[in-house]
Amino acid sequence: MPEFNPRDKSRTTRGKTFNEIRKNSRPPSQGAASADSSQRWQWLTVELLSSPAFRTLSPNASRAFFRIIIEHAAHGALENGKLIVTHPQFVEHGVTGEYVADAIDELEYKGLIKIKRGRAGAGTAHPNLYTLTFSGDYEGAPATNEWRKCSLERCRRWDEVDRKIAKANREKLGRKKIASLRNPEMRPLRNPEMRKAG
Repeated sequence: MPEFNPRDKSRTTRGKTFNEIRKNSRPPSQGAASADSSQRWQWLTVELLSSPAFRTLSPNASRAFFRIIIEHAAHGALENGKLIVTHPQFVEHGVTGEYVADAIDELEYKGLIKIKRGRAGAGTAHPNLYTLTFSGDYEGAPATNEWRKCSLERCRRWDEVDRKIAKANREKLGRKKIASLRNPEMRPLRNPEMRKAG
């Protein structure tokens, strides 16, 4: 076993190990990130990651949030506010298909994203445009950080009350309700009615 040498600085904060850690833990260089889009990165602060808004995300909302971040990084972090992520892209990333709208509503409620709602068009779709609130937008405005306003009580209220209200509001928008199998809209034909039809 080698003897301890107090003059050997190779394993201290000023030595070789510290420099190797710094070199291997920083984001990819600008040249590599611009050449290969898979090397692009997005920073998330410790304040954001430890906030109640982030910690109380449901699994579907968490996957949807990271899918929007992937879209943001894919555009070189220059299109925040004009980010388009389609329903199939959310599903492909792991968000359960029937809970995509719920996940998006949760992210908006907790202040992690802002949405400019789209609409259906005759032949031309107008998709939702997403803005990540922890990053500046495409016009050069600074981050709004609305997630800081979401307290733990407010986040819990989403799970207990406000999720149901948001679901009821979505159902009012003219979407068809799926008829349950127990209460069919059309009653079955009786035997005499079947004879007349035949």
